[in-house]
Order: sequence, then C-alpha cells, then structure tokens
Amino acid sequence: MSPADLVQLAGPISSENGPGLFLRIILIASFVGVGLMVWALARAGRDGAKRDAQREAEREQARVEAGDRG
Repeated sequence: MSPADLVQLAGPISSENGPGLFLRIILIASFVGVGLMVWALARAGRDGAKRDAQREAEREQARVEAGDRG
C-alpha cells in the first residue's frame, strides 16, 4: 500500500488533514504492546530464576543425603 492509500484510509478516523489521530492511536497502542511484552519477559525471567534456585537447592539436598548414606 502506498502512503497516499493509507492517508485515504485514515481520513474517516480523523477530522484533521492527514493521518494525525490515526498515527497517534497506532503509536500509543505500540507503546502499550511493548510495555506488556517487557512485563511478560521480566516476569518469566523472575519465575525462571526462582525455579533454578529451587532446583539447585534440591540437588544440594540430594548430595547431602547421598553423602550421609554412604
């Protein structure tokens, strides 16, 4: 699609000349989407770190128990 086609499609959305409001909506939606993605990735990383720490503690406990037995 050419830029002229996009401007024509955005025309009914905005009362201003050009795609002003349309582009603002797209920009805000992009920022919200990026923010949600960053939040999801940070949460996954935090949960992964907790899981790794728990696994390491279980391994250490298994080593101690194996050492006590034999």
